[in-house]
Amino acid sequence: MGRRNEHTQEQQREMALAAAELIVVKEGLAGLSMRKVAQAIGYTVGNLYLLFANQDDLLAAINERTADAIHAFLQDALDPHTEPRERLRALAGGYIDFAQRHPNRFRLMFEHQLPAEMTPRASTDIRLKRLFELVEGNLRPLIPGARPDALRAAAAALWSAVHGVCSLAVSGKLKWSGLADYRDLSDGVVDIFVTGLAGGGKTVAAARSKR
Repeated sequence: MGRRNEHTQEQQREMALAAAELIVVKEGLAGLSMRKVAQAIGYTVGNLYLLFANQDDLLAAINERTADAIHAFLQDALDPHTEPRERLRALAGGYIDFAQRHPNRFRLMFEHQLPAEMTPRASTDIRLKRLFELVEGNLRPLIPGARPDALRAAAAALWSAVHGVCSLAVSGKLKWSGLADYRDLSDGVVDIFVTGLAGGGKTVAAARSKR
């Protein structure tokens, strides 16, 4: 029988999230179940449903923790750098580094989709926006005078390319490259992109011409 009065609901929720996250780290999404989480924290499955609407709600909460962890990891990666291109390199390399260190958490964050009947969490959108703002903010000095929509488009293009390298690295699809940490690839993506901006990249040039 599960314990009912040893912890507050907030404590139980934190325990459940920590236990679920550990299961995902060790076994991936396929290894997670509400029953396993309940057993890990010594409460009943029914008690978990007082804390989370369903397993998808639990997974969404785990993903928010992962987004927070990525943001903190990238902030640490940025700290030693002041030059804009080097900061973008640090962001790209840090992103891939986090994913390689925590592949199952990374996969869960981008592969899990809420059912159509569930409304996405506003708190999740806030966290994802905060991550993206790191890219925008560090790209801005390299596109002086760009309109906000142009900056957003350029940041989206750059990070889509970096995310592609990251996803391939985590999935093992880049083993043929002979690289271990893929930092050369992420640096190359940033350098090619920044060089294109310096030459008047299409997205930014078009946006400037409409001002």
